[in-house]
Amino acid sequence: MTGHPDSTPFDTAATVLRKALRLGAIVAAGIAVVAAIAGFVVAGGPGLLSGLVGSAFALLFLGVTAVSLLIAGRFQGLGTNAFFAALLAGWLVKFVVFLIAMLSLRDQPWVVPGMLFAAVVATVLASLVVDAVVVSRARIPVDAR
Repeated sequence: MTGHPDSTPFDTAATVLRKALRLGAIVAAGIAVVAAIAGFVVAGGPGLLSGLVGSAFALLFLGVTAVSLLIAGRFQGLGTNAFFAALLAGWLVKFVVFLIAMLSLRDQPWVVPGMLFAAVVATVLASLVVDAVVVSRARIPVDAR
């Protein structure tokens, strides 16, 4: 480093989202391992599977938001409305798929509801922490007009 505080390049929104996706996937994989072990200890095979499915499910849905933002960011020429329309469409699709998945999983004999819930909540909370850390450490320029 040259010693000048502005010598570090700024991050772009895409690099911040990619960092969040990468770190989020690593954290979710760790949670999946812990949830699988805890599920196996508590409820055997079904608990193990419920922990893995819950973690994977949460990671998939959290990743969809970041990926939709990355894709929408490539079409900046369309304007802000198109960007937020893409984001809202992604959220709507996630909501509908989430409802369908939860309704179809609720009566499966291999699902341990408490383990599935705990894995989803743990992964979502960890992802929120990862996002907050990545964004807080990002060097994003502020336009002071």
